[in-house]
Amino acid sequence: MKLKSLLLGSAAVLALSTGAQAADPVVEFVSLGVCDALGMSGLTIESDDTCLLISGGVQYDYTVENFSWGATDVADTESDLNWDLAFEAQTQTDDGVAVAYISFDEDGTDDINVNEAYAQFILSNGTALSAGLRDSIFDTEIFDDTYGNDKHDFFDFEIDNEEAFGEDFAVTTGGHGIQLEAVVADGFTVLASLEDLEGDGTAGLGVAYDASGISAEAGVLFGNLYSTAATGTDQQVNYYGKVSAEFDNFAARAGFIADDDGNWVANVGADATFDMFSLKADALFNDDEEFAVMGEGSFDATETVAVYLGAGYEEVIDALETLEIFTVYGGVDVDVTETITAFAELGYTDVNGDEDYVYGAGGVTYAPGGNFETSLEGFVASNENYQVVFSMEKTF
Repeated sequence: MKLKSLLLGSAAVLALSTGAQAADPVVEFVSLGVCDALGMSGLTIESDDTCLLISGGVQYDYTVENFSWGATDVADTESDLNWDLAFEAQTQTDDGVAVAYISFDEDGTDDINVNEAYAQFILSNGTALSAGLRDSIFDTEIFDDTYGNDKHDFFDFEIDNEEAFGEDFAVTTGGHGIQLEAVVADGFTVLASLEDLEGDGTAGLGVAYDASGISAEAGVLFGNLYSTAATGTDQQVNYYGKVSAEFDNFAARAGFIADDDGNWVANVGADATFDMFSLKADALFNDDEEFAVMGEGSFDATETVAVYLGAGYEEVIDALETLEIFTVYGGVDVDVTETITAFAELGYTDVNGDEDYVYGAGGVTYAPGGNFETSLEGFVASNENYQVVFSMEKTF
């Protein structure tokens, strides 16, 4: 009901602001305009002391695919719709900025899900106190990258504490909570929060640094605060730390996640960028002696064509079986016009020395501006696996 009232009220404001005379009291208090608060920009509704920003987006993907690995053969079509809508209101006070934020998205069943809803107060030095439903202030993601435009996901990594440990060992973060981000010195922020208060409860403490080309964060998370002998759940502890440093044409990164049961995941990596070419390499490893190493280099053949070459090796344990996966690939990225880009890739992948295939991938993207983008991508392999994905997205 509140969302409906807000939308109807916004529509009424727009209608009144266009048709009212100068003496109309509505025009004195509400008008359509642009306000500048904490970097907020875009189409806003501005009152005497509050700036309201409405943002969101819609993305649609249609996929036709067939993937077979060993005895598993899956042919499928998928129609995926994702959207989000957010409202942020900021009011300047003598002591700082008061913020109310609420966002909605689609939960996968065509129902509306409240993603975040919280109140916040931000002091002039950037210190912020938040309370309500919000994502975690602790960034436990130590690695997120894809090597090549490879579609089989072997070398598409996103590592945080939940991905690393699963539900049994990962501390639950976000949700209902009270969060403090205190700026204590130039570049230094202390993070302290109570999260997952509607669940089993999590307490966290950390410190972040971002200045002079160096970005770092480290923290400790205590999960299942409400656990007792009666609930049958054990308290959990996760530790994490990561650092990245950027120099003139070189960048390095490293990170780790660990829990109090001896499980851990770590990564190291580096990038180097020169006038016409660039290099990157990463390594991931964990306590189970699983690991992955990847490297990629690219160079600008012309002003509109970039050529890249890469390779990766991964050793993982799957259902008590050790999989050794090797891939090598090469491709081109082309700026066809100012609004159209395309890529083409050819590669070879081998799994355990007895399942090998050659694959090709390609796609074209049209991005005319206005935060609109649509693309068509395809993947086909010699083992009869294939995938075609049509995508369209607009954000505002």
